[in-house]
Amino acid sequence: MAKQTGLGSVVDNVRDAAGKMVSGVVEAMSPALLEQPGSSPRSAAEASDAIALLKKDHDKVKALFAQADALSDTAHAARLKLFKEIDAELTLHTAVEEKIFYPAFKAKTKRNTDERDEVLEAYEEHAGAKELIAKLERLDVRDETYKAKLQVLGEMIRHHVEEEESVMFPEARRLLGHDELERLGAQITAAKRKASGNAAGAKPRAKGSPAKGSSAKGSSAKPARARAARSSSARGKRS
Repeated sequence: MAKQTGLGSVVDNVRDAAGKMVSGVVEAMSPALLEQPGSSPRSAAEASDAIALLKKDHDKVKALFAQADALSDTAHAARLKLFKEIDAELTLHTAVEEKIFYPAFKAKTKRNTDERDEVLEAYEEHAGAKELIAKLERLDVRDETYKAKLQVLGEMIRHHVEEEESVMFPEARRLLGHDELERLGAQITAAKRKASGNAAGAKPRAKGSPAKGSSAKGSSAKPARARAARSSSARGKRS
């Protein structure tokens, strides 16, 4: 297996934190809180509506895939680095879509309609992408199928993005309206900030360092007692 880099540890931390943090932020942020003076999404420089934020994510991931596609067959380290970035971006993006955006959109649709089918298909496309990502995570980057799997993942994501931006997002803008999209955008911004902050704060333990709660003194206690016993024995023989 390829050696996991520091960025790989960050990806793992993002994955662990994303679902929990997104769910927690969604529960904690009430509409009343979002309307407080000074906290309105319109007053924050980076805030925007949910669709605009998700499109920014799409553009970033598509650019990463384009870089990966341009690599030579033997650029293993660069390909692995890009996949780790793609993995982290998609993990957080899918978390906020599945916890925030998709449920809000689905709630505005009716059973057996094109709109409901669209969001259900999106969930399934996410599931398929996650399966392929999991395979890439376990696969040695030098494996001859690694590049092909990463390219297939890129094709899956580009198709998914095209479906969302050409069909789902226009439907969502019509069904949800400006105010609701602004509220969802504020939730997405807060959830991503909190998830990323928690992942960055969870620093991986250096290889070979003692686990939390262990003591260097404890590891040398037995040798110290042995030396003391030998010294006492030697004194007894001299006397």
